[in-house]
Amino acid sequence: MEKKKLSVEAAKSVKTALNIFLRVEANSASSVVAYQPKAPKELSRFKSSK
Repeated sequence: MEKKKLSVEAAKSVKTALNIFLRVEANSASSVVAYQPKAPKELSRFKSSK
């Protein structure tokens, strides 16, 4: 039971980290990678409304 709880907590942490990363990338002028690929439409939901 403890192993399953630990797995769920790890999954929540990974989800939070990925959401933060996506928000930063959605609001950045360039991508982390060396080139600027076309952003998927689904990424727009992470953009801030400034």
